[in-house]
Amino acid sequence: MAPFEKDWIFVADAHFTGREPKGMEAFLRFLDSEMKRMGHLVILGDLFEFFFGFKNFSSNENTSLFTGYLPVFHKFERLFQEGIRIKYFEGNHDFSLQSFFSEQFKMEVDVHPKGGEVRLGEKRAFIAHGDLTNPKQRTYRIFRSLLKNRWTYGLMHMAGPHLTLQIAQKLSEMSYQKYHSPEQTSPPPAFRAFAHQRFLEGYDIVILGHSHFPEEVAERVDGRECLYFNVGDWMVHRSFLRFTPPGHFKLSRYV
Repeated sequence: MAPFEKDWIFVADAHFTGREPKGMEAFLRFLDSEMKRMGHLVILGDLFEFFFGFKNFSSNENTSLFTGYLPVFHKFERLFQEGIRIKYFEGNHDFSLQSFFSEQFKMEVDVHPKGGEVRLGEKRAFIAHGDLTNPKQRTYRIFRSLLKNRWTYGLMHMAGPHLTLQIAQKLSEMSYQKYHSPEQTSPPPAFRAFAHQRFLEGYDIVILGHSHFPEEVAERVDGRECLYFNVGDWMVHRSFLRFTPPGHFKLSRYV
């Protein structure tokens, strides 16, 4: 069976640190369980709490910092060898991954620094991490643009993994406290509004992450049946989205 005839699996926001093995072990078991029926694995960002595509990642010094990440990378190698196609949409905790997988692990991963269009069967789908859904978060957008550019990436390479990782951990704590408050009990409305706007632009499907809330919304726009999915997060909900060609979607949890 060709990859496009098999299932697509979408996951987001695992925020693996390498120091909490249960979530990662569950994720690896999940990938093993899906290997025979999966043709595409789509990561919607923030698979790790922080990761930057250091060009000298394979050096002993750098590898020692990210030893806890290696089981995931090795599992991706196995998926690639089995003919499963991997797409990675960078989130706000992922940086400069465009050539990382090919240079460091000799495998092809289709990396998207931003969101973009993907054909799912006969449907136009817009897929992204989701951190840019709210236009009112102007301060965040400016901060993100300062972090995600080639000049900052150059500074990160110069600073090296130790210092970069220390700074990233501080920024991650600040970001999580501000945008993922424990008091928040429902998905922010900005995600649905963003999906609606993409529907008006002609997209049939919108798939996002970042909110950490699994969500499915059907909407009729200009006579078309449109669907918005938020994959939720692996960190708490163990949620994922399955697309079975030619047109069946199911939001589920791995238990």
